[in-house]
Amino acid sequence: MILRNACLFVVLATIAVAAQANNLDINLGSNAAAVNFSTSLTSTGLEGDLGYLHHTNQVDIGSAGLMVVGDANPAGSPFIFAVGGKLFFISPKQNNLGNGTVLGLGGRFNYTWPSYNRFKIGGELYYAPSITSFNNADRYLQYSVNAGYEILHNAELYVGYRHISAAFNNPNTSTLTLDSTFMVGLNLTF
Repeated sequence: MILRNACLFVVLATIAVAAQANNLDINLGSNAAAVNFSTSLTSTGLEGDLGYLHHTNQVDIGSAGLMVVGDANPAGSPFIFAVGGKLFFISPKQNNLGNGTVLGLGGRFNYTWPSYNRFKIGGELYYAPSITSFNNADRYLQYSVNAGYEILHNAELYVGYRHISAAFNNPNTSTLTLDSTFMVGLNLTF
């Protein structure tokens, strides 16, 4: 686990040096903490991200994704969408389940209130059916919603809710809730 975290840090640092626009999101729940780093890879909207979630009693989840980011309206829109996929590396704390890897497809959105442009709402959804689940994982679902306030031009404070569930190839378990928490977060753009 320490080697994997060290490798993740090296990759994040390398991307941060080479990238043009970076985003760091840190959030805390009652039993979970998550960090997500995303960066613009091209000027046409391709974005890469790496993330890590630690839940004290349930799971550790690492993720790596590629998304296409933009708005559907060429004249500009308060909606920004991202669609693509993420690889999730799931390590549940229950020893009998084993680790799993899934390819989740989905995306996220952000809406900036036009008349009050410091207030934002957003959300994300990723789903991996059995066909894109490997090792001991069978299915995966992750979604979240949030509402934030831009305290500085490049810093947003937000509150939200996150839910993560997964099924594993173990006949003694059904779908498990790995994280279901309200969270407080800070989103930094640099």
